[in-house]
Amino acid sequence: MKNEKIKEILKKTEKISRISFLEGLLKRKAQMKEKELNKHKSVSLKLSIFLGLFAWLFIGVMLKNTILSAGIALIIAIIIFVLLIQFPIAKKKAYSKRVEADLPLFLLRLATEIKIGKSFPKAINDSCKEEGFASKEFKIILNDMQKGASFQEALQEMNERIDSVNIRRACSNLSNLSIQGTKDVSGLKKLSQELLLKQRIESKEFSGKMVIYALVFIAVSAIVPAMFQSFILIGSYFMKLSFTAQQIFFICVILFPLIDLGILMMIDSKTPLFLKQ
Repeated sequence: MKNEKIKEILKKTEKISRISFLEGLLKRKAQMKEKELNKHKSVSLKLSIFLGLFAWLFIGVMLKNTILSAGIALIIAIIIFVLLIQFPIAKKKAYSKRVEADLPLFLLRLATEIKIGKSFPKAINDSCKEEGFASKEFKIILNDMQKGASFQEALQEMNERIDSVNIRRACSNLSNLSIQGTKDVSGLKKLSQELLLKQRIESKEFSGKMVIYALVFIAVSAIVPAMFQSFILIGSYFMKLSFTAQQIFFICVILFPLIDLGILMMIDSKTPLFLKQ
């Protein structure tokens, strides 16, 4: 009886020490993230001030107006600072979307590997043979496990790296499967089917919008330049329009192609990531 009580006490103390260790680890990670964020803000502020001063000098020479150039430079500095602060967040979101785009097919492969009786590390390793962002992230999980982290801890690290609700759902499902030790992968299959259905709906919506995008692009790239040139030729006779050769060259050769490029970039930003792969 005493031995059993001692074993229970040792298990409890081991569990408590492990929990306290994990809590301390999480606190240290939070402190490190806060330090990195403060450092990034400081660097962004210094860079934006430097570029703002440079813009003030350049615009002041061009406009020869100190007050107006200072106001424009201040606005430029604020915009640069905001962009520098938001860049890591936007980068993380873009990467999360890429991982989420690969997730449905990866989960289907993983569910098949688990169903036939493979262990989680073996199933993940075999599922990662196909290239993709989801495979890349699960390879990181395997590396963390080889370094001594548990499967749940590696999944938690993945949740912190990626800002995605669906990734969290997949990690929660996998964590429950590993704890329970069951081979019932119906939850994983259901999640992957939901994600595939969501992608199918997004694909249909984009196909409908693509017709409008194509019409806008054709109008801006072909019809508008032709109408502009006709307007200049006719308007120069009746409306006393005065365009220099340099202005017409700038509008036709630089401005219109830039507008076309902007529309193409807009279409690319609206295109779902799984259609680009």
